[in-house]
Amino acid sequence: MKKYSTISDNSESATDGGNDSASVASSHHRRFKGHKRISSELSEPLTSASTSVVDESLGDDSSFSADPYFVFRSDLMKKLELVDESLTEYLRIVHETDTAVNTYEYKDAKKQLKRHLKNAESTLKDVSLTVQAIECDRVKFAHIDDSQLFERKSLVDTSRGRIQHAKDEMNSEIVKDKLLRDERNKAVRRAGDLGARNDQERQNTDFILDNQAQTSMLMQEQDETLDELGDAVTRVGEMAGAIHEEIGHQNKMLDDLDQDMTNAEEELGLVMGKLAKFLHTKDPWQLRTILCLSLTVVILFILVIYS
Repeated sequence: MKKYSTISDNSESATDGGNDSASVASSHHRRFKGHKRISSELSEPLTSASTSVVDESLGDDSSFSADPYFVFRSDLMKKLELVDESLTEYLRIVHETDTAVNTYEYKDAKKQLKRHLKNAESTLKDVSLTVQAIECDRVKFAHIDDSQLFERKSLVDTSRGRIQHAKDEMNSEIVKDKLLRDERNKAVRRAGDLGARNDQERQNTDFILDNQAQTSMLMQEQDETLDELGDAVTRVGEMAGAIHEEIGHQNKMLDDLDQDMTNAEEELGLVMGKLAKFLHTKDPWQLRTILCLSLTVVILFILVIYS
């Protein structure tokens, strides 16, 4: 299977038929190999001997396991690999298929790529927070020397670069031109030459078909935006439902607490009434004073016995 990685370069864009398309595909193939080589070089410090040096300098295993950086780093590398794989599949679909016809596979590949990019950015944020914590308190993290800190900062920078590179490739001018070309060919297949009989009419036809293709592209972008908005609204609705359910549980707990307090007040009233009847007084303050003094006597008695 061919692997593609486009680089926005107007000097290599193809516009003249099958030979130019073949040269573009070959160029994309060579560029993707270069991209994979660069990506492997960016990630090489994470699996090279420098990692073992860092592990040895940390001392015991407990300090290694207590550092969340290593957990986030492993997770980040897996998600970046998923980004690379999704980008490769997306570019293959764009350059080897008719995206105007193969719309379902194209939209699904783009959706998967966006999802993996979002996950990688979230994990990269966690890694960046661990690095910032070390920079802000070097005394607390004295076991992490400057070379290890530099390696972690380099990981953040290179990972951010890989994510940005994937975004640039997904929205590159070469990809946009290919999508627009597919839409225009689709419009030509549907409408034909519109009965053009001279150069002027053919120019008008080309203008109409170009506008149709651009309009179709804009509508697809709007559909993607609306789909993302719909997903966000769905997530908000699920969160609102969970909040509503939690509030219901808390209200029930408050009602139970209120009922327990009412029962306790009733029982305390009964006790106070019986005590007032026994002491022949109905003054509540006197009753409270008697209870406090009685409790004090009991406490002093216990202290005398056990001291």
